[in-house]
Amino acid sequence: MRTSTILCSLFVAAMATACSGVKRDAETYRADTRSLLETKNSQVKACYDQALVDDQNVSGEVLVRFKVEKKTGRLYDVAVDPAGTQAPESLQQCIVRAVDGLVLDPVDRREGVASYKYTFKANPPVQL
Repeated sequence: MRTSTILCSLFVAAMATACSGVKRDAETYRADTRSLLETKNSQVKACYDQALVDDQNVSGEVLVRFKVEKKTGRLYDVAVDPAGTQAPESLQQCIVRAVDGLVLDPVDRREGVASYKYTFKANPPVQL
């Protein structure tokens, strides 16, 4: 049986502006954004599982950058950062489609700018 490992890390910077909504501190903004992205873990895993069909040893990182709109909480300008990515294009685009348009609720008074790194590693087959 082949298993896979997916590790994730998140960086969020909030840009101060006045508007309606809550005003999270940096740690809370980071935690809430991580929780939001984790709602798509099964879809991201499906992206990776599909990549494993093409190459059973596919590994690498996908660094996704995005903004969180202060008025709606919607993730936008979701894009892969090629400097921090070493995974196949099909895996990159599948992940972008999975997270693009998610909504952070409740909205924050500040626009967020974030990056999230997915790390994929194919585990060797288990010998029985």
